Amino acid sequence: MKKLLQILLISILFISLSGFRAPNDAIISNGDFIDKLIFNMGKPHVKINMDPIYNTREMWIYRIDEYNHRFIIINGQIAHYHWSRF
Repeated sequence: MKKLLQILLISILFISLSGFRAPNDAIISNGDFIDKLIFNMGKPHVKINMDPIYNTREMWIYRIDEYNHRFIIINGQIAHYHWSRF
């Protein structure tokens, strides 16, 4: 019983910390396609092309309340997510 409770607690923590939670409570993780990001967050406030030759790498920036959320998009998938207050 104790082992089952530990496994349940670890799995709940892993799911809750494994990605970004959008304002509509959808979890967005690395590896998800940009369709899920656009559907839950809308169009980005700033879109920066980081690879001008092939257009495969972009940075999308969203501003929610006082937080900046930066997503690195490679080939239509979320590769990295970072948030900051400034």
